[in-house]
Formats: sequence, structure tokens, C-alpha cells
Amino acid sequence: MGILRRFVAPSECLNCTLRQNGDFCHLPHYLMMEFSAMGHLTLYPGNATLLEEGQLLRGVYIVCSGRVKLSVEARDGKTVILKIAGDRQVLGLSAIVSGRPAPLTATTLDLCQIKFIERDAFLRLLQSDNRAALACATVLAREVTGTFDDVHDLLLARSSTEKLARLLLSWVEEEPRNRDLRVASEYTHEEMAQMIGSSRETVTRLLSVMKRKELIRIEGSTLVIPNRVALQAIA
Repeated sequence: MGILRRFVAPSECLNCTLRQNGDFCHLPHYLMMEFSAMGHLTLYPGNATLLEEGQLLRGVYIVCSGRVKLSVEARDGKTVILKIAGDRQVLGLSAIVSGRPAPLTATTLDLCQIKFIERDAFLRLLQSDNRAALACATVLAREVTGTFDDVHDLLLARSSTEKLARLLLSWVEEEPRNRDLRVASEYTHEEMAQMIGSSRETVTRLLSVMKRKELIRIEGSTLVIPNRVALQAIA
């Protein structure tokens, strides 16, 4: 478990510069006042465990900023990374609403600003106003859709080569259609292997093959995809 060296700050959602449209950030003003007063805001360093697979949760964790690794432990004891949660994703929501234990483990990858809201207070908010309940349903629907897309991609990929290519392409899917696509290479080969259900040795070998074929290149800490179409051909 990560060491929870953290800094707790007053929760102030109304004037937060990280607010965006949608989810719980854009509730009506009277609800935002109530939402802002709930829970507390915490700054976590990297490698801090927010929730653990099989654990009964005390509340929900909203990722205001930073990245959180969501993982499960396979039957053979290996760790499988399901996804990397980003800004404004709500962790533990399905478990709190259903009353079941956490289905996964959430660990911070870097400095994260997290808003925690206790279970009872959060459920009272959902029960008291249909707009809050709709925001919750929207988040859950996106979570289900995202999970379906991830499983769909995993089932379509027949080999570790295809899975790795899909993973690399997913990191640049929002980038413009330039020839050279650049992304910070922040994950270790072990973490990449956990993302595609493979081994570190296999990922290292496949990356070397891709570099020889000029499908990718490494420039310092940056991964460059010189030709998206060529990488898509093997994905």
C-alpha cells in the first residue's frame, strides 16, 4: 500500500479553476454550494492507495487533477491495469451506489488533488435532488460505456503486438492528425505489460521490433509515433 503523505485543504468547489462542464462540476448553484461544503479536499503524492479491491468504501473519491491507476489482481497473482483515471473521474461510485465492495484498487501515479465525500452524505445528496441523481447516472453510464469499449478492444486484439499497438494509439487519439505524434513516455515496461495482460519481457521485445520497423522512436522521455496509419495497420 502507498504511504498516505497528504495535505488536507478546505473544499471550495464554487471557485475552483479546474471545473468543467458536466458531471458534478456543473450542478445548479444551490447544489454546488451544498456539494462544495461536503467532504474535504486532499493532495496525495504518487503511489498513494485510495481504495483497495474487495474493501468496503467510506465514500467516493473525485479526481480533480492528476492520474490514478485502476487495477485488479488476477488469479495467478499478477496485477492487471484496467485503465488510467484522469481529471474529474469519480472513483468508488458504483460500489457506493450498489453497496458492494470496491471492484478494483486505485493508486495515484503522480500528485493528485482528490475530493472525498463520505458515503452517507453523498447518498443523501442523490436522494434529495433529481439533478444530482442524473449527474450520478451520467457518470455511471460513461463508466459502463468506457468499460465496454476497453473490453471490446481487448477481445478484438488477437496478439500482444495488436494490444500494444492499440495501447500506444490510445495515448494519441486526441492529438491532431500530424505525421509525428508525441506523447510523454511515463509508464514503465512493467506497467505497459499490466495494461495489455502480457509480460514485461514481451513488451520490451515488441517495442524493440517497432523501433526497428520505424513505427515508433524514443526521444529522451518522449515516445514519437511518426506514422499513425502504419501503426494502425498492425492494431
